[in-house]
Amino acid sequence: MRRIKIWLLCCCALACADPPDPVETPAAKTAPAVEAPPLQDYGGIGGDFSLVDQHGEPFALKDLDGRAAMLFFGYTFCPDICPVTLSKMGRVYQLIGEHEEDLATLFISVDPERDTAENLKEYLAYFDIGAIGLHGDKPQIDEVIGQYGGHYSFDKEEGQTDYFVDHSTYTYLIDEKGKVRFLFRQSDGPELMAAVTQQLFANGE
Repeated sequence: MRRIKIWLLCCCALACADPPDPVETPAAKTAPAVEAPPLQDYGGIGGDFSLVDQHGEPFALKDLDGRAAMLFFGYTFCPDICPVTLSKMGRVYQLIGEHEEDLATLFISVDPERDTAENLKEYLAYFDIGAIGLHGDKPQIDEVIGQYGGHYSFDKEEGQTDYFVDHSTYTYLIDEKGKVRFLFRQSDGPELMAAVTQQLFANGE
């Protein structure tokens, strides 16, 4: 129930900040003109990894089989950053239109103690974007977050079950070959994210 309330509050906040048009038209799904910075090659960060998805099935980055991906780290009890990022991804999918099926969203939990497969499945279903929720034990998460140059830390005392996790807020754009091509900041809007992502499809990379 707590997660539902958090998500609804975040969605309402986004709606109040940028109310939709009364009638949805094809133009409403088209990205406004945004000057997109070029794709980059980050070289030393990223790479394949193996975790478990929200259905209890093994998952590796190579399993995307040629699809691009948006990857970010978070946890289901996150009060703000994670639900806002997932909500933004819903708008990104609208903006990229026909390439929606060519882009996966990967949500990697940094809270192995609470984020079971069932919790991830329930949480991600609220956003209805087909996100792939991934989890593992602490050594596995440490390895992946190290690959991507991220960080996380717990603000908790021993035995505490209600706590916050400080974690990286970048969203990583990964191309069809598994390479990191852009790092989006939390302040970047879905229009910019979509415009940068479209370069992957336009270049046929």
